Amino acid sequence: MSLYERFYRRPIITFIVLIASGLTFGAMTVNIFRLFAANWNFILTYGLLALREGALTQTMELLITGMLSMVFFLLFKFCEKILIDRISSYTFSLTRIANKKKT
Repeated sequence: MSLYERFYRRPIITFIVLIASGLTFGAMTVNIFRLFAANWNFILTYGLLALREGALTQTMELLITGMLSMVFFLLFKFCEKILIDRISSYTFSLTRIANKKKT
């Protein structure tokens, strides 16, 4: 059984994972932009001294955090696709609904 099928059969768990990964991605993204801006401002202000104090290391850590943030985004999109596929697999006929109301 593929991962897609496992999530497809459990829509509640898929929805919970969607919410958690979306919130995590959002929180990490906001934090990354703020830290990148402060880090680059530090490097531009102090130059080589900033690099010796660890600004380059922090930049690498921020890049790794950005990659992890993208993993959460991909997980969000994966769950979104499963839920959309699940919702769109139901066929709703307006005439059938109207006929049920008449009887």
